[in-house]
Amino acid sequence: MPHARCREVDRVMSLDKRGLERFGGEVDQALLERVRAWDAHVGLQGLLESLRSQKRRRRFLDLWVEAMVADRLHRAGCELETEVQTPAGRACDFRVRVDDLDWYLHIKRLDKGDRRGRRLDISPRLRVLEHIERPFIVRIRWAEGLDDELMQELVVRASTFLEMAKIGDELTVRDESGLEIGAIRVVGPWEGSTVSLAIGLPDGFIDETARIRRLLDKAYRQFMPREENVILVVGNRPDDAVDFEAALLGATEERWDAQPGRGGRTAIGRAEDGFWRDNSRPESRICGWCDVLPSSQALRADLYFRDDPAPDAEMASLVSRLLNENGSD
Repeated sequence: MPHARCREVDRVMSLDKRGLERFGGEVDQALLERVRAWDAHVGLQGLLESLRSQKRRRRFLDLWVEAMVADRLHRAGCELETEVQTPAGRACDFRVRVDDLDWYLHIKRLDKGDRRGRRLDISPRLRVLEHIERPFIVRIRWAEGLDDELMQELVVRASTFLEMAKIGDELTVRDESGLEIGAIRVVGPWEGSTVSLAIGLPDGFIDETARIRRLLDKAYRQFMPREENVILVVGNRPDDAVDFEAALLGATEERWDAQPGRGGRTAIGRAEDGFWRDNSRPESRICGWCDVLPSSQALRADLYFRDDPAPDAEMASLVSRLLNENGSD
């Protein structure tokens, strides 16, 4: 019985831990040590205290990605202030000052829940699909435990499908008994001449476009009026970048009222459902997608700069230098 009581005490003490003490083992340790030193930096003390006090893992990770970006900017010589209040009573995540320029940064994390731990064994047979000469991003998924014969069946059926498929088309492949063995969906164009594969989880394709658009709208409501505001959406799956682009610019669609580009079969355009559609949300001029893992400190954003209204050229260059270059040391 004494041993049982000790285990129970250890469990309770573990649950009572908060923030950095409770979740610090899940993050990059070198970055963790730098974050712990923020006691000496007035502008970052508030974020440090929030990280220390969190009991919920999800909220801790929301704050941790803010810390990853803050560390990057701080080490680049930026002066930072967190949770800056707007006239409407909302808060910007950061006020950033560098080279006598001020801008406001809004960071939104696309939470993927328990999907972080999923691991898939990827069959080399799938690489055949990447040689098909169609300039598409293609999502493919398959049932867990699929044997080699059924995987070959999936690849053969998918190859035939892709030869004639259009953007938005989807194929579900079943075995002789009617059980699903996999599926494939054409999600958008890309700049290469052959298929680019994005691997999906066995339980289905997850289109995050609507969720990302809601995150963009939430960030826009927190904008500092008459200032340059930058939105950064952070996720941990590279293929979600396709959904980010659809949320920002509009879903990809084939256009029959336009001529295709050189070598193309059909013209490709954007639907009128993007965050930046037409003249909507004119104060938003710079947005970015960032694929990160909390266990790493690597950080690089894919930034999008609006054409009209366009951001100030000096500001665009500055933000690109700070966020769009690789930084992992």
